Amino acid sequence: MKRKLLSILLAVTLVAGMMTGCGAKEEAPAAAPSAEPAETAAPEATPDAAPTESPAANAAQTGTAGASGLKIGVCYCMLSAPAVKVFAQGIQEKAKELGVELIELDGGFDASKQTDQINSLVSQKVDGIVLNPVDGTSIIPAVKAAKEAGIPVVMGAMDIDESGREYVVSFVGADDKDVGAAAGKKMLETLGEKGGKVAIVEGTAGTSAATLRTEGFEEAIKGSSIEVVTKLSADFDKAKAMSITEDILTKYPDLSGIWVHDDTMCVGVAQAMKSMGYTGEDLKVVSYNGSKNGADMVKSGEIVATSVQPLVDEGRTSIEVLVKAISGETVETWYKDKIDMLDASNVDSYDPALLW
Repeated sequence: MKRKLLSILLAVTLVAGMMTGCGAKEEAPAAAPSAEPAETAAPEATPDAAPTESPAANAAQTGTAGASGLKIGVCYCMLSAPAVKVFAQGIQEKAKELGVELIELDGGFDASKQTDQINSLVSQKVDGIVLNPVDGTSIIPAVKAAKEAGIPVVMGAMDIDESGREYVVSFVGADDKDVGAAAGKKMLETLGEKGGKVAIVEGTAGTSAATLRTEGFEEAIKGSSIEVVTKLSADFDKAKAMSITEDILTKYPDLSGIWVHDDTMCVGVAQAMKSMGYTGEDLKVVSYNGSKNGADMVKSGEIVATSVQPLVDEGRTSIEVLVKAISGETVETWYKDKIDMLDASNVDSYDPALLW
């Protein structure tokens, strides 16, 4: 299977992902760390019960004894993205539980800045690094340097480009191509044999997450009566997504559906639809990331479906896997998420603790 994934959230969301996905946005309880390298004690975990863990999380739980005192660097793509904040919550909870010290760095969605941060962590001789990349390609030289220094790197929520896979020990997260394929299948199911014109509102152009989510969608609808008439990037930003959608609907008033790469952007898409007189009956929208906003839009009928990325689990599992690798244990190369599709049939019964 092709192994390129971005890294984004925002919120994304995860991210875009996470982002993911990067407005009225829900704020996660995790505080945003400084963008400068600074050693921090792992924050107190939330007193609420942790969300039900995914199969990936269960697979990584053993082998974390003796983690106390380890110093782990965490590089986030952009902590202002709600989805990334939730991923950070999982990181912080597990680090506190294991007694791990964290050096948390915010890349600010700047690939060059994040590369410098990784190199700084290598210079500080941390025990390991969890990397939630701004871009899966540009960080490869820095990740290679970490490997050469004997510092294991685990990719969290978003993966490194396939060409850099040899330099990391594991990836914890979803397959973005599968995410797109699931959305494509849902669009096929919704539009039926009649099909129609569909637009794609992507995350950040050129990133692996955007590329793979779109590829997965297009492969799923290949040979059907669905035609993708335009693909535009909104950078996981609600306001940009709203503006883009208004332009799309002006140009294609007969549009039948929209595939949106994350829920943060989907809020903007729904706002544009409303302002231009479209309802969820007129235009079928499928989204991704599993936010509370996304679930609410499904409940209200504004969108057909969104799917859930278990971001807290991804954060916790990333720390667990890295601690095992630091201890010299064999880890899996991919702790893959199970993605749940939320639609009218199950959204009311879905555990809200699993939404961000």
